[in-house]
Amino acid sequence: MTSSNSTAPFDNFSTIAVWTAIVIVLLNIFHPKRIQLILKSHRESRELRKLCAQIDEDSGNTTSKEDDDNPRVSGIFIHPIKSMRAVSISETKFDKHGLLSDRRLMLVRPLPTPLHGSFAKGEATHRFFTQRQAPSLATIEIKPVLSQDRTKILLKLSSPKNNNDHAYIDTHPNTIKKYSVRYSAGVWSDIVEVADVGDDAAEYVASIVCKDDPSFKDVRVVTILESTRRKVSEQYCPDAARVGFFADLPEGGLTDGFPILVATEASLELLNQKLKQKDKESLPMSRFRPNIVISNTSKAFDEDNWKAIKIGRGKDAVIVHLVKGCPRCKQSCTDQLTGERGEEPVETLSEFRALGKSEEDVYFAQNAVLNGDSYNKGIHVGDPVAILTRGEAVWDMEDVQAE
Repeated sequence: MTSSNSTAPFDNFSTIAVWTAIVIVLLNIFHPKRIQLILKSHRESRELRKLCAQIDEDSGNTTSKEDDDNPRVSGIFIHPIKSMRAVSISETKFDKHGLLSDRRLMLVRPLPTPLHGSFAKGEATHRFFTQRQAPSLATIEIKPVLSQDRTKILLKLSSPKNNNDHAYIDTHPNTIKKYSVRYSAGVWSDIVEVADVGDDAAEYVASIVCKDDPSFKDVRVVTILESTRRKVSEQYCPDAARVGFFADLPEGGLTDGFPILVATEASLELLNQKLKQKDKESLPMSRFRPNIVISNTSKAFDEDNWKAIKIGRGKDAVIVHLVKGCPRCKQSCTDQLTGERGEEPVETLSEFRALGKSEEDVYFAQNAVLNGDSYNKGIHVGDPVAILTRGEAVWDMEDVQAE
């Protein structure tokens, strides 16, 4: 008996190894390009991790003063409901959709019923709804609230535009499973399955956005589901950012396109210098709604040429790939406290950051994805940041969408 039990783990390992080898052989026979992609993805991910270890080893020889002058994470922000006010946090972890609790909910409005009378299977029944249409959404503050018995994970919605009322949304995974009203929601060119979180939240949001336009009374609040799948664009995704054994594309969740947005303080400082030269007020970083803000970079917009960065130290360091610049729209011109909209920063950015296919495409901050081995790891404000690789800046290869 003892001899049999002692070999069981080795038998299981042998079985897994045999099946893995069979899968690789079959892929190599029938999908040789796919197996090459898988191998390349894992190889490049490992090489970046080795580079991280080398940087950690070298940093052990630096002085504390040199360390203090290096780039660091100076801010982390999540947006629990897409297009509502950001929440500043001191630390976070990542899951398959990006930063925990970041843009897991959004707003939608129903689409007109087709002329033939009903929506076809897989056709969008609703369309995402943001500050682009209703700038007053910037006034809605989100405050996480944990119930005493921990059976609910509540988000409290409040706004100075409706001081007499507020609403709660329960985002506990068990509750989300019970939300029975489901929609197929269009998010740019994608369609995702979402669940309606109920009338209380919808009515509260409608009381705010109807001040922008009374026709917005049909707005609904929806949440992403565990089963929701929305991949990032393959043309921008580096191989090392692919996920899992089969090197799948990472998820984009309910974001505009990529799960992470990285900005630097130096770039904002340069923009504000240009605004000051025009006798205009400086703007806060909140205008650009980033997830990760980095300080102590060598120059403004140095992030344009970053390809991979390391956040943190040791085996738990997170590797982030910056994949392309983020085009800015009128949402950046919306005050994230009052909801008032002006011409800046897009007007001034157009003078020195019109870098896309069209002169109207202006860029600030960088869209990003995780390295394939960085899921379930965490980052903290104050974490050191190291630039692992650099390369040519990437802007949108197609015309920027506007909505």
